[in-house]
Amino acid sequence: MKPEGTAGPSAVLDVEQGIARLMGNQEVYFKALKRFAAYAGAARAITAQLAAGDLAAASLTAHTLKGAASLLCALEVHAIAMEVEAALAQGRTPLPMMDDLEAALQRVRERIDVTLPTERAAPATFVPPQPIGNMRELFDRLHALLDEGNAMAIDMLDQYETVLEKALGSAAWRLVAAAAREEDFERALAALRVARPALRY
Repeated sequence: MKPEGTAGPSAVLDVEQGIARLMGNQEVYFKALKRFAAYAGAARAITAQLAAGDLAAASLTAHTLKGAASLLCALEVHAIAMEVEAALAQGRTPLPMMDDLEAALQRVRERIDVTLPTERAAPATFVPPQPIGNMRELFDRLHALLDEGNAMAIDMLDQYETVLEKALGSAAWRLVAAAAREEDFERALAALRVARPALRY
């Protein structure tokens, strides 16, 4: 593992790449940074779940953290969370990794504290969201977020409501959006999967 303090800023949180992964949508990305505070205790949660013998819960926590970190481009956290999930899948204990994960999460929190005010306070450098030229990518990202149970899916549904309603059809859109906003991500994903085969890219 990388010793504490050696990770460069882009490895801790690559803001530029994270925004690019969301098709240039800064608003969704910065909302996601705020939501990431919910993962601050992920390392401690996994440790507690392991102590309780709940390997399934520990694996789910690691998987969800991995997904959120990947989308934000919190590369260091993503790499460690992936190792934790892999260790659990192989029947190995990931406890030796928990200190590294806790330290990596702390570095992300520090970067978020610096990044949010800086980006918000510089409207002159704001770059409008890029036009959506690839519907397949939009649906792939929405599908991945719902599959992870990631609340960022709600932000994407809100941001692209007009486009998604047109693509899915009003009835299917209402099913997906209503389920997601109730945080019933499994139902939202099922509705999206039913509607998606009819989409034309």
